[in-house]
Amino acid sequence: MNIRIRELRKALNLSQKEFADKIGLKQNAISYMERGGSAVTEQNIKLICSQFSVNENWLREGTGNMFIENDRKQKEFFDIFDKLSPDLQDHLIRTARDLLETQAKMDNRI
Repeated sequence: MNIRIRELRKALNLSQKEFADKIGLKQNAISYMERGGSAVTEQNIKLICSQFSVNENWLREGTGNMFIENDRKQKEFFDIFDKLSPDLQDHLIRTARDLLETQAKMDNRI
């Protein structure tokens, strides 16, 4: 699991400090977790999986995909949405509704 935590952090392109900040820990805690043979607490496993939409089976056992893809996409979308101005948020909502309508029309043609 220690190697996978390091692999995850690198896949997210985060420094140990940035990774730690996102889950409310200190950089030295991440350094410790990434060291081979170091125990990782249940709480930290849950924090990592929740914050980064990580597949818990992958983190624990190395099986399956690293990320729970749909959750990761949703988190990315909401992170972007939160950074937009209210006017642009409204525009994005209208655009999403238009896309849903277009998709429904396309589905009916199949």
